[in-house]
Amino acid sequence: MSMRSIFLKGFSAVLPLFFVFSLAAQTTKKTPKYTSLLWEITGNGLKKPSYLFGTMHVSSKMVFHLSDSFYNAIERTDMVALELDPQSWQPEMFRMNDAEQNLGTYFKNMNSGYVNEKSFALQRYEDNIKKALNEEPTVVNGLLYRSYRSEADFEENTYLDLYVYQTGRKLGKKGSGVEDYWESQKIVMQGYQDMAIERAKKKNAGYRDYDSDENMYDIQKKLDEAYRKGDLDMLDSLEKKMETSAAFNEQFLYRRNEVQANSIDSILKKNSLFVAVGAAHLPGDRGVIELLRKKGYKLRPVLIQNRDAAQKDKIDKLRVPVKFSQVTTTDGFAKMMMPGTLFKRGEGINPSWQYADMENGAYYMLTRVQTHAAMLGEDEKTVLKKVDSLLYENIPGKILT
Repeated sequence: MSMRSIFLKGFSAVLPLFFVFSLAAQTTKKTPKYTSLLWEITGNGLKKPSYLFGTMHVSSKMVFHLSDSFYNAIERTDMVALELDPQSWQPEMFRMNDAEQNLGTYFKNMNSGYVNEKSFALQRYEDNIKKALNEEPTVVNGLLYRSYRSEADFEENTYLDLYVYQTGRKLGKKGSGVEDYWESQKIVMQGYQDMAIERAKKKNAGYRDYDSDENMYDIQKKLDEAYRKGDLDMLDSLEKKMETSAAFNEQFLYRRNEVQANSIDSILKKNSLFVAVGAAHLPGDRGVIELLRKKGYKLRPVLIQNRDAAQKDKIDKLRVPVKFSQVTTTDGFAKMMMPGTLFKRGEGINPSWQYADMENGAYYMLTRVQTHAAMLGEDEKTVLKKVDSLLYENIPGKILT
């Protein structure tokens, strides 16, 4: 028998085995289950569709590849909701900050209320005016923009979650949230406590921050790419790879998934809804998609194909109407016309108040600078002249009025 015939017989024997292994590999390969960031919700007696959207909590242009199907979905619904209702963020956040500051001030002042040689010294007020004019409040940036100077050319005017909310409000939709501010804070705190207990138990076993040979930079690049593609399966896989604490995730992710799904279910009984939550909350057996399916809803992916939305520029130019009324500082010293409540800020060297218009992405800030002008022998005209001389150099952008 020739070597050629031996080779052919051997090949023919191997060929069927090759097909067997190939078929086995094909049958075991997982079919993607979560193929979009946008999901239509129907069934369960709903009269018209609602929508579930996965976000990233950033302002990078990378997450703003939005299609007309995104805007059409918002237009078709009665209400837009985020994890938390943006209208509750500011008052609840300042309420919490006030409590923390009062506690800190109590302990700080227990042994520091003494008079020294600097107690009655008069400082030059011009520098304080400069600081008041060019201050960029970090709280406002966190509420409205979440921008970074080094990335300013590659960011939108706000982060994706708030953009969803603002778009809905500009289109006349009611706003809401699917979590309670204080309940979410309690869940997060419980997550940190559980993580501390878990880490204490693992201390002698050699704990690693995350069980992966890849560095965080490479994983973040893969996360970004998965989000661009709307690949929630890959996002879910990468999130699990980065998991630092199963105990923390049990609270921060899975318990909140249940809260979100229950809240969505309650809202859908009365209104059609476009709801946007962090993309990590959507996929998996314990994700919001499956939890809603268990409640009887039908969810199907809405493929986002054309990423150049024709409606974006038109909607971005719209403004939500606001009504101005007179407000007064907590000490009654100053009054001004505002579209909302003034909140006392804790940052900066001058007493300062702010109000963030969450719907239009604008903010108002009142800062009071003590001049001691009378004690320095200066009249009001002199002070105003000094202020006027500082305006041009210390206000960012163009002065309109």
